[in-house]
Amino acid sequence: MPQGRRLNLLRALSTVSGMTLLSRITGLARESLKAAAFGAGLQMDAFEAAFRLPNILRRLFAEGAFSQAFVPIFAEYRRQRGLDETRALVGRVGTLLAVVLLWLSIARGPRRAVRSSTCWQAASRRRRARSS
Repeated sequence: MPQGRRLNLLRALSTVSGMTLLSRITGLARESLKAAAFGAGLQMDAFEAAFRLPNILRRLFAEGAFSQAFVPIFAEYRRQRGLDETRALVGRVGTLLAVVLLWLSIARGPRRAVRSSTCWQAASRRRRARSS
């Protein structure tokens, strides 16, 4: 492997590692601030329930399977078809994702937030215990 290419690989590796470390540190700071601001209780449960779906979507699309599958296909599409058709593809995929997210947020969001909150789960358990 040529020396220049090895240095570029090392630079890319150190950049990704450094950004991952920075992300972990800022995540710890975020969790500490949330704990200090809300403590353990109903407000924190509501906050966590409200951000559950956005966090799942972030993990899926930004960190997970979608990006690992889409980026190589996207690069090959751009190489074969050119910049204009690639922009049109990005527009179509972005529109589809926006419509799905909007539908999930409006149609399913409130119900999911209520169902996933700890308060609702505790009340549901109490109702079942009383009826038994």
